[in-house]
Parts: sequence; C-alpha cells; structure tokens
Amino acid sequence: MPDIELVDGVPSFTVSQFAGVLNKVLSQSFDDGVWVEGEIQGYRAPKPHLYFSLVEVVNGKTSKLDIKIFAGMLAPIQKKLRNAGLELKDGMKVRVRGNPDFYAPFGTLGLKTFDIDTKFTIGDIAEQRAALIQKLKDTGVTKMNKRRPVPVVPLRLGIVSSSQAAGFADARKHLMESGIAFSITLCDVRVQGDEAVPMIVGAIQALSRRDDIDLVLVMRGGGSKNDLAAFDDERIAMAIARCRHPVFTGIGHQVDQSIADIVAHTECKTPTACADAVIEIVNDFLHDLNSTAAHVRSATLTAVEKARGKMRLNRERLVTRARTALERQGQRVALHAATVRGLDPVVTMARGWSITRTADGRVVRSAADVAKGDTITTLVADGAITSTVEGTDR
Repeated sequence: MPDIELVDGVPSFTVSQFAGVLNKVLSQSFDDGVWVEGEIQGYRAPKPHLYFSLVEVVNGKTSKLDIKIFAGMLAPIQKKLRNAGLELKDGMKVRVRGNPDFYAPFGTLGLKTFDIDTKFTIGDIAEQRAALIQKLKDTGVTKMNKRRPVPVVPLRLGIVSSSQAAGFADARKHLMESGIAFSITLCDVRVQGDEAVPMIVGAIQALSRRDDIDLVLVMRGGGSKNDLAAFDDERIAMAIARCRHPVFTGIGHQVDQSIADIVAHTECKTPTACADAVIEIVNDFLHDLNSTAAHVRSATLTAVEKARGKMRLNRERLVTRARTALERQGQRVALHAATVRGLDPVVTMARGWSITRTADGRVVRSAADVAKGDTITTLVADGAITSTVEGTDR
C-alpha cells in the first residue's frame, strides 16, 4: 500500500484505497469469519453462484446484509442443506458464516459465505411449527374436521395430489384393485414449491363445496423436510379444518407428521395407507352386511321351521279334536236315541202296558171317558183288540 497522506494529521485515501483498507481491517478483525443470522430476502441463484440478503427488523427499522455464496463454497453448503432436508427460500431464518467484504464497485458491505448452521434453521422451523400447533389446539381447530361423520359407505372420493406423483399412482392402484366401485375426482396440484399452498387450499375448498363427495384425501409421497413444508402451512390447516367432508391425509413417510395430519379427520402414514384405510371402511361395512344377512337368513329359516312345526301340530290337533268331537257327539246321539227309544209307546207296551182308544180315536184315560155299549180298541205290543163296553166300574 502506498504511503498514506495525512491532512491535518488525519489519513486521506482515494475510494479504492479506502476500500482496500476496509477489507484489510475486516479480514484482520474477522480472520476466522463471523456468524450472522437473519431472514432470507431477495433469494436468487444465477449459476454458478447464489445471492440473497439477510434482513432484521428491530423497532420498525430494517437492517440488511448482502450474502454471497460463490461457486467454490456452494456445493458443500448445498450438500449440508440436503442432508438436513432443507432448501433455502425467502422468509427462512438462517445463520451463515463468512468473511466480511466491502465491494467497492457497488459501495456495499457483504458477507462471502462459506458455511451455514442448519441446526439453527431447523430449530427455528421447529419453534414456529410448535407455536402454530399450540395455536391450532388452543382455538379448537385440530378438532373441527374430526367431528365430521364418515359416511357408512364412502365411495365418492375427492383426491388432492399431484397426478404425476408415485404415491398417488400407488394409492389409485390399490383403490382400483380393491374391486370396490370407487368414484374418484382428482384435483391435480403442486405439492411443493411456492405454488403448492394456494393450489392445495383451493382444491380442498372446491371439494368442500361439492355435494357429490364423501371423503377428501390429501396425498403426498415422501421427501425432505423442505419438500413437505407446505403441509405445515396454516392456510392448509384451516382449509382442512373447515372442509365440509372428512379429510384423510397420507403425507410423507412413516416417521413424518405434518400439521395437516394433526388437523385432519384421519391421519395415514402414506398415500397407499390412506387408500387402504378407505378400502377397510367399505370392506368392514360389507362384512357387517354379510354377517347381518346371514343372521337374518338363519333367523328366518328358524322362524319358518318353528311355524311349520306349529302348523303340523295344529293340523294334528284339528284332526284329533274333530274325531274326538264326533265321537263325543256320537255318544250323545246314542244316549239321546236310547232315551227316545225308552219313551217309545211300543217299548212301553212291550213291558205290559197298552193304550185304549174310543171309536173316534180318543185315548181313554178314565172310566168316565166311555159308556156302556161303546166300542173301544186296545193297542198292545203286537196288535189291537176291539171290545164293547158292557159296563164301567167307577
């Protein structure tokens, strides 16, 4: 560096000289680099470099620092991000390490970055996520969709997924191979990136307005934490909570649980598991239906057999009772006949009795009924005797 000119004892530099002095001082002061944290703003990645600003707002005042990640440092930083399941984007809080650098052509102070603290970002995301979950629980949002009754036979399915996703393809295959006549309405959406949240929210709201839908299935296959970040968004959580139909989710892998899962009616671990859960509901209904039909059939057959038994018994009773009644009536007739026979005059006369009549046929009951010279006829058991009254003895 050339000799420094002094003006009234104070160093005097040209702009380029001053920029060089600044960078030398900064390098000596932060020879091991410095960590700086803030929120990403203005993210852009013109290959092979990456640029954004770190911003912080304190008491309404914004502080900003330009971040530069040049090609030589970009690959190891991206690898570190991938291993942590993260992807840089606007709005994300990060902590980066680099060397302060004053860029003379623009007159700006920036940070030539060579490292990133992924644990800081993960912790911040986890903190924000935990705060949102607590908020949703406190306001009762997590219970809203769970109160929606699942139809007995949910056959009309509204699916929110990317049509190109392998998870959706597997789930659809399971639904088709189940042998159940499902009706599927697909809302093809982005499941990651800036467009994902508004598209998913719009799809859920559209299906909610329809009356020809029994269940809404929100599906997304596995991915990194950053890939699944959309399903931790409060807007999706509220759309699920307010949906008029029960919402089943199948998002990510076995170990993943998004806020969408927490708010949904039923959480399934994968898209395939989501499809299987619906199949199981229908199969359980069919099993119960078959069991009920078998029970009804058995009960009906038993009732018919009992009725047939009663009919046979009643028929036998009718035959027996009729015969018995006839026999009893025959006995009564015989008894009456005997009584009538006992009253027959012929029978009486056979025992020595007779009937005497006058010539004009009147029965002689008293000696006064005849006079001397009357002709009378006496009937006996085997004939009649005609007599002339010679006198009466009174």
